[in-house]
Amino acid sequence: MINKYNWIFFCYNAKQTFIQRALAERLAEMEPVVIIDRPVSVLRDRKILSLKVRHNCLPGGEASYCYRPLHYPERLPGIGRILQIINRRLLQQELDQLLPRNGSRLVCFDSPTQDHLVKKLGEDLSIYLANDDKTLTVWGDSIPGELEAEKRLLSKVDKVICVSEILANTLRSRKSAEKLLPIHVLPNGYDERIFDPNGDYIEPSFLANIPRPRILVAGHISERIDWNGIIEASKLRQNWNWIFIGFADPGMKERITSTLGAHGFYHSPISIQDVPAWIQHCDVCAVPYRLNPFTRASNPLKAIEYLAMGAPVLSTRVPALQRFDGVIEWVEVGNGQSYTNALDKLIQEGNDFHLKSFRKKAVAGETWQAKTEQFRRMVIDTPLTGNSQQPVLTSEKSERIKKVY
Repeated sequence: MINKYNWIFFCYNAKQTFIQRALAERLAEMEPVVIIDRPVSVLRDRKILSLKVRHNCLPGGEASYCYRPLHYPERLPGIGRILQIINRRLLQQELDQLLPRNGSRLVCFDSPTQDHLVKKLGEDLSIYLANDDKTLTVWGDSIPGELEAEKRLLSKVDKVICVSEILANTLRSRKSAEKLLPIHVLPNGYDERIFDPNGDYIEPSFLANIPRPRILVAGHISERIDWNGIIEASKLRQNWNWIFIGFADPGMKERITSTLGAHGFYHSPISIQDVPAWIQHCDVCAVPYRLNPFTRASNPLKAIEYLAMGAPVLSTRVPALQRFDGVIEWVEVGNGQSYTNALDKLIQEGNDFHLKSFRKKAVAGETWQAKTEQFRRMVIDTPLTGNSQQPVLTSEKSERIKKVY
């Protein structure tokens, strides 16, 4: 008998490109999925009744939902524990209505703060899906309380799937030595339905009056960026224009204008569907990360999207990107001269057809479709250990993914 699977993904404030959301939306094309988005706060959100709804916006139709649960504040002195229990029970009730008990329930958690929910939602299998080191800031500093919460979560979940080998090693060091916890590595991917290198994209109006060469830095604009290297490079090559696009942490917009002057430009976040046009109409795309405990454990998905478009890419040596050695020009953190060497080479190569094809081939297996198939095998390739008495569908042994312990 083939088992049925119902999926629940915690995706608090997760963008469409984040791995947990991307996998959830692809799985919803095949099986029932509920995406749990940011809760509706009874204190901060005014339109509680209109927000606390089930949205049939996933491709799975009536069986799949995006959902924002109602949330009572859990930090009120004296009653915080009681409100946490109330929140959990409300969530349990809603999930039971959204996902009838007609198959194995698989729950993917994405934050240490969800540790109190593990094994409380009627799941047959609990998965921790980590797209970053959730215990650290972008500076690489510890977040109070997060490490302890993650250790509690690791003591309860059945499997871990994370985006890099370094993060896998870190999580392995945090789990109990007595627990045999499978830890899989599934690197980030890209949406092959959006990033089409053969498309003819209209130049964004924002770029129209910015002279070339243009260097694009897309994504979260924060302290994880190697500002020293960029600033030094801009002094060595003052005709280059740096384009930053995405959500900016406080002070980042001011840093761009104050340090890069007339050659630094910032644009607010755009739809993912519009990103290919920006890539196509810039000369080089950059992943200029500082190297600290947070960035070393990360897996920058923008690099994969850039390469999928066949774009020239430079990056600092983030470990997860080393697998693309040969199609990325490496720069040294804080070394502006290494930036100029890389940029001079990439700009001189221009839009070489063969190099563009080489870059595209390097990420041909990194699509979200391929990642979704790998993810599903990682999750259900071994028997469930929870409440379900039904056997789990087992893949052919030749298809098995190597497990990391």
